[in-house]
Amino acid sequence: MKVISIAGISGGVGATTVAAQLAAGLVAHNQRVIAFDLSPHNALRLHFGMPWDDGSGLVPQVLADKPWNEVAYHGANGVDFFPFGKTTHQDSASFISRLAREPGWLNSRLQELDEAEDAYVIIDSPNTEHTLSSQAYAASGLAITVLEPDTFSFAAFIESRTAQSEAGNDKKTVYLLNGFDPTRALDRDISRLLRATPNNNLCPVIIHRDELVREALANKSCLNDYAPYSPAAGDFIALTTWVIATFAHFNSAT
Repeated sequence: MKVISIAGISGGVGATTVAAQLAAGLVAHNQRVIAFDLSPHNALRLHFGMPWDDGSGLVPQVLADKPWNEVAYHGANGVDFFPFGKTTHQDSASFISRLAREPGWLNSRLQELDEAEDAYVIIDSPNTEHTLSSQAYAASGLAITVLEPDTFSFAAFIESRTAQSEAGNDKKTVYLLNGFDPTRALDRDISRLLRATPNNNLCPVIIHRDELVREALANKSCLNDYAPYSPAAGDFIALTTWVIATFAHFNSAT
């Protein structure tokens, strides 16, 4: 399977939106896609039309010692996904403690899926909870870190690049600039600074700021269904194409 983990370099940079749009884009390219929400915010499901008051998901299922794969949902746009589930703080802490004792938990669950090698798995990974994010990163063949064109993201980017390089993990990590507005001077400046950074591992695709992204979420839909001709929809099509080409390159290199 082609596993992609997606995390924000900080909170609120749009990582969940990127995960949802990429999953929907791959389905539109006739790819088999399964999405996992490992973020306690439990927000990925909202992009796929799951009712707000439906609290089912991975965490309630696992903590109740029930089969974890029975909480898979099929979104209206064709994405099969596992929501995190509605949880209390104690529930989330119990789930995290369980995974801390089982560092291979997520990898084992992915193997149980018994999917074809060409299937894509998209993991919405939290940026603050190390136990969850480390399992998502370890399982992935490609890790996308989402950042915005602001000062805080740039500072976090420099710190992250240094840490990844020292750990030898920089080859599978790419940084995706999201919410870029070319009319803003600071956005243009941050973009130039990012690209001027040596070995920046930046994704060649930039996601532009587009109010229709928020409107699509308000309608519990993905952008390619809600506003397929919007500027950001074109960006996500380009991101999808880049991801497919990247994994094709991975395969040819091995």
